Amino acid sequence: MDISLFLGIIVGFFCVLCGFRLEGGSFKALFLFSPALIVIGGTVGTIISSFSFKDIIQAFKSLFKSFKAKPLDNASVIIEKISELSEAYKRGGTRGLEEAINNAEFDGDEYLMLKAGIILIQESRTTEEIQYILESDIRAFTLQRQIEISVFEGAGGFSPTLGIIGTVMALVVVLAAGFSNVEKLTESIATAFIATLYGIALANLAYLPMANRLKTILKRQRIHKEMILDGVCMISKGEMPRNVQNKLALYYQAFPDGRKKYKEGVEN
Repeated sequence: MDISLFLGIIVGFFCVLCGFRLEGGSFKALFLFSPALIVIGGTVGTIISSFSFKDIIQAFKSLFKSFKAKPLDNASVIIEKISELSEAYKRGGTRGLEEAINNAEFDGDEYLMLKAGIILIQESRTTEEIQYILESDIRAFTLQRQIEISVFEGAGGFSPTLGIIGTVMALVVVLAAGFSNVEKLTESIATAFIATLYGIALANLAYLPMANRLKTILKRQRIHKEMILDGVCMISKGEMPRNVQNKLALYYQAFPDGRKKYKEGVEN
């Protein structure tokens, strides 16, 4: 389970609160209901009005799924599977592909697009047709994930603005009360800025990091799908398994610690 997002949010809020305390601030002054209601409730309202319920629910599902998802940093597994399919196709044609793809190892969601490509080969589609269909698959997948990312980006954009609205509202109330008690006035003005603090903190320490996490995952998912696309097209052309493996090795450099494998693939 990947807890880096949780850990990052906790560390971020902890450091901000510690810094506030070191400056002489009181934690009690930070926790107020009305600013939280304006900022958090207002952000929820703007998100609901901006996106459909299905998109919002799917965005949170994707976020939670990212915590327990298998790591996408290892391209060697995908390349190995594609090479196995290429070898099966050279040995037994479409029947060899069918026997190989029915293996339980290909049951994971990460191989769904690979299975779709193999089915297209079995249907005797041309390489150009296969490429067009799989590219459409990647575009549709990317579009849906970008909408899910926009949910958290939207929250990160609305939250600071709602914080300012909350501050302005509080200042209106403070100024309407008059200047008879300067000490109380100063305290009320300080309290008024809590809403702005909530808005900026939630945007930069929670919502935008959530969006960035999904963006990073999407980039890796796209690379995997593009790698599968190239591999399927090479299989359909009947390229030798060794050539398939060497060409796909170019994708290693897109992953952490993949430079060594990339170099080995190029030199071989």
